[in-house]
Order: sequence, then C-alpha cells, then structure tokens
Amino acid sequence: MSRTTAAELTPVPQARRIVGFLGLAIASFLGCIDLTIVTTALPSITHDLDTSLGVSQLVLSAFLTALAMFMVTAGRLGDHLGRKPTLLIGAAVFVLASVGAALAPSIGWLVAARFVQGAACAILYTGTSTLVETLFEEGARGRAIGWLYAVNGIGLALGPVLGGLLVPAFGWAAVFWINVPFGVVALAAVAVAVPAPAPSRQAGLDLPGQTLVAVTVAALVAVASLPETTGWFGAPMAIAAVLAVVCGVATAVVERRARTPLLRPTLFTHPRFRVALASDFFLAVFYASALLVLPPYLADRHHLDVRTTGLSLLLVSATMALASPRVGRWVDRSGPTTPLKWGFGAFTGTAVLVVLGALSGSLPLLLVGFVFFGAGWALILAPATLAALSAVDTDEAGFAVGASWTFHNLGGALGAAVAAGLYAATSPQTGLLHVGFVLLGAAIVGLLANLLITRSAQSDR
Repeated sequence: MSRTTAAELTPVPQARRIVGFLGLAIASFLGCIDLTIVTTALPSITHDLDTSLGVSQLVLSAFLTALAMFMVTAGRLGDHLGRKPTLLIGAAVFVLASVGAALAPSIGWLVAARFVQGAACAILYTGTSTLVETLFEEGARGRAIGWLYAVNGIGLALGPVLGGLLVPAFGWAAVFWINVPFGVVALAAVAVAVPAPAPSRQAGLDLPGQTLVAVTVAALVAVASLPETTGWFGAPMAIAAVLAVVCGVATAVVERRARTPLLRPTLFTHPRFRVALASDFFLAVFYASALLVLPPYLADRHHLDVRTTGLSLLLVSATMALASPRVGRWVDRSGPTTPLKWGFGAFTGTAVLVVLGALSGSLPLLLVGFVFFGAGWALILAPATLAALSAVDTDEAGFAVGASWTFHNLGGALGAAVAAGLYAATSPQTGLLHVGFVLLGAAIVGLLANLLITRSAQSDR
C-alpha cells in the first residue's frame, strides 16, 4: 500500500475498527446508490415538476459532471486539510444537499442540489477509499478495500430496485430523503471511530491548478456526452472540444511552474499509477456501455419487465459482491497486477458472450456473461485503486484516488455516449451486437495496456 505513515498508525481496537468501517461503508454506499437510484424517479420528476424528460436528464448529468470535475480537488483537499475532517464535511454537505433536493420546488433547484451532491460524493469516494487503510494493518488492507467495493457494487445494483419501490409509494422525493438518516449514522460512526491521519505539510491547494483541472474535466465530459444530443459537428461540441484543449494545455503549463502542483508530472511515469489509470478508464468504458444497453435490450428483445430485468442484472452485482473480498485477499498476498489482467480477461469473455447472445438471441448466454461481468468488475475495481495507492506516499493518497476516479468517470461518460448512439441507431439485436464489439475492444485494450505497462516496467529494472 502506501509507503509511509499509514503503516505507522497505532493499531485500532477491533470494536472501533468495525464501527469505523461500517461508517465508511455507509458513506461510500450512499455515494454509489445515489448514482443509480434517481433513474427510476425521472418520469415522476418530469411529471411533478412540469418539465420534459430531456430537461429532467440534467438531474443525472449535473451529478456526474460535478463528480468528475471535483475528484482530484477532493483528493487534494483531503491531503491538505486532513482526510477525516474533509470526509466529515463532505458527508454533511451531501446530507444537506439531499434535503435540498427532496424539497426542490422546481427543476432548476433540483439540478443545482444534484450538482452539490455530486461534488460532495467526490469527497465520499476519495475519503472512504483512503481512510480504510487507517483502520487495518498492512496485510489486511486489500481485503478491507475489497469489502468496501463489494458494498459499492451492492449500492449500484440496489439503486434502481430501491427507487422502483420508493417512488410509487412515497413519491420521487423519497429517493433523496433516504440519504438523511443513513448519512447521519455514517457521520457519527466516522467521527467517533475512524483515526485522523495528520494532513500533509507538502500538499498545497494549488487553486489555479484545481480550477483548470475542473474546467478541463468538465469539457471532456461534455465532449464525451454531447454527440448523442447535438451531433459530432454542432457548435456546443466544438466549444467543448476547444475548451478542453486550451484548458488542458494551460493546466500542463501551470502545473510545471507550480510550487506544490496538483498534478505531479513524475507520478505519471510510475508504472503502477499508469496501470491504475488505464484500468479505471477501460473498466468504466466497459460497464457504462454494458449497463446502458442491457436493460432496454432485455425488455425489447426478450420482453422482460422492469423487475425481472433488475433481478437478472443482480447476477452482476451478486458476483461482484461475493468476489470482491476474495480479490482483496489475493491483492494482499501478491499485489494488484495479476488480478487486473484476469479481470480484463473475464471482461473479454463477457464481451464474447454478449456478441454470441446478440447473434443467436440466446438469453442463457447473456446470463452466463453477467457472471463473468461481475467477476471481471471485482477483479479490476479494488485492485486498480490499490495500484494507485501503492504508487504514492500516504500524504498523496487522496490525490491518487481522485486522479484514478477522474479517469474512471471520463471512461464512463465516453462509454455511455458511444453505446447510446450505437444502440439507438439500429434494431435492438444489431445495436447490442455493435456494443458487444465495443465491449470486446475495451476489454482487449485494457488487457494489453496492463501487459505492456508491466512489461515496460520490468525491462527498465
């Protein structure tokens, strides 16, 4: 794991460790479930707030844009101000933003509240991942992060199911009210049980760098998302692309001159850090593409209702939840490199089964593919985070997780945009076939990136 400080923390008593881990797990769970629970509430939001479905989609995109924009900033804030107080502030803001969303009288108010939620979730994701290591000794941290990501997988999968139960019974505001009691419990548990590592004296805030990175990432998310609605050659697409390039170049210039740069250039030469970024990017391309088209395909081609579709996709999350702790133990024993390669191998198998399922119309082939999907997800998600953390000292852990999740979010935005365009352009069967080839390409390129970076690092020794 990290090379300094974390290993020197005083061992945490078992009871306190359990309470602290539950607090971190609940906080991380809320961030994940909030990403997907809103999807089932959009029709009700559209009706009750008297808007269009296209406008109500901003409830999702505002959250995702803020999440991508502030990942690196959230990580650096944790390094500079202290990871525990930063997480507590982020969790409190998330709870307050949830109240604001639940009470929203208009779509504009709701979109603004969701943007704040997304920014707070950036802190939840980076803070929980980096604070887990303070609760566990060196040889048990991989397993602990494995359990944390198992909880995340359950949150992602339960979101649409729970939303489908809450919205008909209590209205769309219930998907936000549910965050409040769980958020308060997480705040209390983290406050009393999680150790507080000292903030880094070397991690300056670098406000110019943070601003430029946030704008660059937001522009890149727009570049990935706009083609679906405005086309590849519209004015919004051109503006976003130019902004991404200009701000990206400005970021490189500013960071080279900064006294305490947000993006330390030498870190990107570290093999494990590059493996982490590549793995997170192609993982998100894969699952965002798959999860966007599989539910409508199952409904259109196999005539499954919403509940049956959700139960079918539980094969993915259940496999991920069962496999993640075991993957964590594997990483503790041998490091993240081998699990990552097996993960992209499992994704390759998933993609082949999706292509065959589309060609044959076979539902059983897809269901077997869902198991491979969940296994591959488990083999990549936690090991990628652990690879990023192992590349840096403890005082840069927040930045490492923030950077890896930024690449994760960019991959997700790109995968979702490409998959949506391919699936909508043709029949369900042909659309799934085309997306299946995208999945195959993402899996193979992700595997090759891991192999080539690892081999290059070995040849340089």
